[in-house]
Amino acid sequence: MKLYSCHACGGSMEWDGATGGLKCRNCGTLVKVQDAEALGYHPYETLPAFQSLQDYPETVIQCPGCGAEIKADGKTVSMGCPYCGANLVFDDKQLSFAKPDGVAPVMISGDKVRQLVKEWCGKHMFAPNLASKYLEVKFISPQYIPFWVFRAHVCGEYSGRGGKDRTVTRKNSDGSSSTRTVTDWYPIHGTVSDDLENIGVSADGNINKEYSDFLFDSTPDDAFDEWKPEYFAGSYSFIPTVPVEDAEAQAKDDMKDELEERTRSDLSREYDHVEFSSFDTEYSEMAWRLDQIPGYFVICRYHGGIYVDAVNGVTGEIYGTYPVSFLKVTIAYILGVLASLACIAVFVPESVMICTNESCNFSWGQFGFTGAIVGVIALIAYVCIYFWLQGKVIGKDELQKNPWLREIMEKIK
Repeated sequence: MKLYSCHACGGSMEWDGATGGLKCRNCGTLVKVQDAEALGYHPYETLPAFQSLQDYPETVIQCPGCGAEIKADGKTVSMGCPYCGANLVFDDKQLSFAKPDGVAPVMISGDKVRQLVKEWCGKHMFAPNLASKYLEVKFISPQYIPFWVFRAHVCGEYSGRGGKDRTVTRKNSDGSSSTRTVTDWYPIHGTVSDDLENIGVSADGNINKEYSDFLFDSTPDDAFDEWKPEYFAGSYSFIPTVPVEDAEAQAKDDMKDELEERTRSDLSREYDHVEFSSFDTEYSEMAWRLDQIPGYFVICRYHGGIYVDAVNGVTGEIYGTYPVSFLKVTIAYILGVLASLACIAVFVPESVMICTNESCNFSWGQFGFTGAIVGVIALIAYVCIYFWLQGKVIGKDELQKNPWLREIMEKIK
């Protein structure tokens, strides 16, 4: 276990992405950390033996900073002392499992995160006015998410059919002509192969997949350095809790989907439609690495509603939910209905006006019937969107059932 404290004043040192080193919270003393390139892939035969959390039981340790007894669960690699704020890194626990091959150091500070989230929530079209003023943003220290990352040579054998569209013109009995589109289908089959890499699967089973996928996809490939325990100072980090065999199965499914999509795209140059009846894949030259990517998980409160966002600790990109003004949504729908009725009156004048040889008169009955249909459709759409927006607001029941969200809420109290 390592304690990162300032040699000048004794304050806690934490990683500071802006300076590329450890910085004291109290006096600002800076200790540079030499970076190095991340390690590459390992042969699949060298996979680390997965150890369950029972092999890493919860322990009670004495904080080297203040002497208080604190609990550390089995998966925790780094944390802050809840009493004195000292930054602790259990590097021995990390190394006993598997040394990460790459770590993307945190580059976004907590103050910047709060600013970014407020700006992001306020810039959406239907966000409430003055969202930045009334939006409460809370978050914990950045959290490193472990990812199993794979590469492989993938071969696929496919069969199915490809369709080509052609236009057919037919003469009608009244002398006019009409056209229709006909699709001619042809059997297709073949083999494809490609080298696929950088297929990441979250190694933390508690975090929602959509948030972990966002963190992985939004992190540049050149953001990774070789692992050093200093990067974890001031952050939460954990050993993997997802067995590598489970991650491998997910990665193979993702590789198959990617190869199938590439094949469909290539065949689309010749065919207008492509349908696969089978697509079988084989994998060779499998290799792996273990990466750690930082993210801030943010809880936002606005007029009683709770929203969750993930902020990439490297790039500052944001994914999640945000408050929506139902007043703005309602006004937009009213304007949309009025615009639809205006378009009907302009482009389908016979729906509002009846003309004879002598004069033209408004037909409000037909127009009213059309308007009623448009209004009913708009009302149904509005109700659907209303309940969809309501679903974005996290309720107490969801917090109780979701251990990941509950853990975040407990840490920010």
